[in-house]
Amino acid sequence: MTPWRVLVMSAALLMLFSAGPAQADRSPGDYVVISYHDIVDTSVTPDLDIYSQTITRNRLVEHFNLMASSGYQPVSLQQIIDAKAGGPALPDNAVLLTFDDGYRSFYEIVFPLLKLYNFPAVQAVVGSWLDVPAGGRVPYGSITLPRERFLSWAQVKELDESPLVEIASHSYNLHYGVIGNPMGNEQAAAVTSIWESRRGYEREADYLARLRQDMQQTQQRFQQEIGQSPRIMVWPYGAYSEATLNIAAEYGMPYTFSLLSAPNQINDPMRSMNRYLIDQETTLETIEEILSNRVWEREEQRIVHVDLDYVYDPDPIQQEQNLDRLIERIYSYGVTTVYLQAYADPDGDGVTDALYFPNRHLPVRADLFNRVAWQLKKRAGVKVYAWMPVLAFDLGSGYQYVTDARTGQESPDHYRRLSPYVEENRRAITEIYQDLGRLTKFDGLLFHDDAFFTDFEDANPAALAAYERAALPGDVNAIRRDEQLMATWTRFKTEQLTRFTQELAQAANLYRQADNKVFTTSRNLYAVTVMEPESQRWFAQDIQNFASGYDFVAVMAMPYMEEADHPDEWLRDLARRSLAQVSADQLVFELQAQNWHSQTPIPSEEMARWVRILREEGIQHIGYYPDDFHSNHPDIQVMRPVFSVSRRFRATP
Repeated sequence: MTPWRVLVMSAALLMLFSAGPAQADRSPGDYVVISYHDIVDTSVTPDLDIYSQTITRNRLVEHFNLMASSGYQPVSLQQIIDAKAGGPALPDNAVLLTFDDGYRSFYEIVFPLLKLYNFPAVQAVVGSWLDVPAGGRVPYGSITLPRERFLSWAQVKELDESPLVEIASHSYNLHYGVIGNPMGNEQAAAVTSIWESRRGYEREADYLARLRQDMQQTQQRFQQEIGQSPRIMVWPYGAYSEATLNIAAEYGMPYTFSLLSAPNQINDPMRSMNRYLIDQETTLETIEEILSNRVWEREEQRIVHVDLDYVYDPDPIQQEQNLDRLIERIYSYGVTTVYLQAYADPDGDGVTDALYFPNRHLPVRADLFNRVAWQLKKRAGVKVYAWMPVLAFDLGSGYQYVTDARTGQESPDHYRRLSPYVEENRRAITEIYQDLGRLTKFDGLLFHDDAFFTDFEDANPAALAAYERAALPGDVNAIRRDEQLMATWTRFKTEQLTRFTQELAQAANLYRQADNKVFTTSRNLYAVTVMEPESQRWFAQDIQNFASGYDFVAVMAMPYMEEADHPDEWLRDLARRSLAQVSADQLVFELQAQNWHSQTPIPSEEMARWVRILREEGIQHIGYYPDDFHSNHPDIQVMRPVFSVSRRFRATP
């Protein structure tokens, strides 16, 4: 008996005697996908260089033994497809094993183990790496590796002929980083429009052509070498977008995997399946938590609003110092999320005059959003929402804006807003959001508080025509004279705004990089619409409509802005009224860090008390605006014990 077989069998016996029954929290029809990479046998090649996500053969055997002895059942992709189509149901505790990058260790170490355990698996290979001649070097990030570390096409063909292995594409030649902005940040090639100093950003048409060429080369090489094209596209670094998924499907690859650590349901779309990334530090305890679904819990959010106007400086050296100061603060804060301003509003009137990313319609104050968002994600480890206006874009006199029925003019008391009933306006705003998604990196969207209509708006001719199409009078004054019509009109406007923001989310998500975080949306809600329900007609906002339209309802819990006589009691009341209508999972409470009436900062101690109050009332997700990292306001030492979600800092309520 060979040594590795002895190791397998003895470890299996140990597991059988030591492991109790799996305490799974799995549900019928779900499945977990595991992502492995290179495997090394330290007894045979003790000096082999080990890279990220590499694990030892011994560790892999431990994982396989756990699956075999505890009732976890590896399945093939075809079994999942068949179950989804109404065929045989998946076995309980189904697991799909995947291996990325096409390392030769899959053939030499993993394949014999798959045959021993009768476990199916998916192997994703990079076509251009396989095309490197024997004795050559394979580009691997910033280094190169010997060609012999990877599979040969002959081995790929042999593996593909096994009923246990399905060969997937890991792209033909997209497994590398490209420069994604003028500051030189390197980002995944498949989801990044390349920036070059001489030519600027890669044009949309050129970017799409580059992707299609890669898919075409993948098809051709697979057909030439193994006689069939792959049906799975495993995107390098787990980075893809809706656009890349569409292109891969055009070339016969409708299935892909993300690196979102979550189980999958058989009724979920299969365009992108969630996957847990495994490395050498993944212990038996951790792998069992993954396999039994005891690790997927929605975390509490702690959110900091950051104005890019605070980061921006015409002096690039000072701007970089500002960014470093911000990153250091967010990293040490122990928060989960940053709502990052993507638009420029230096005069503070709430209307967007310029943007912090390249786009087709407004000046670019600085190409800054992508740089800051990327640094926050990678260096501070937080989720970044692009905080964007919905209507408050000043595109000049050639566009039509929201008008008040009393004057037929724009209201001087509110933001200047583009009328969403005008097709030209909708197209321009949609293109701005699409540019945001293609040329920057972010995880979600926060829709600003400018998405509202007063009870005299919108009286734009296009709006009046829309009311008539909805069987309402094309006359705002006629509507206002009838309470029933008024209620119908308010509901119509509320729903129209929500639908428009959903269209904007789709536009932003078309090219947006999906990686290891779920794309989520949030929208600001005026607190008065919760405290005084009759005020919903003043804003065309409704908390329950928001709850059905977005992942999160961001209630502007700002007592001084609302001129509350007793701020603490007002916050408790707002929390209770909100929770009576919307689940705590969906509510975000946004506190104010500035008293805009007195133009003074809110004391940090008072803000910390507000956080404690909200936690006592059951509010899970809490943020504040604005964060002044220049002045350390609010004071991180005061806020962190009650605001941080990190165990190092957090105090109990």
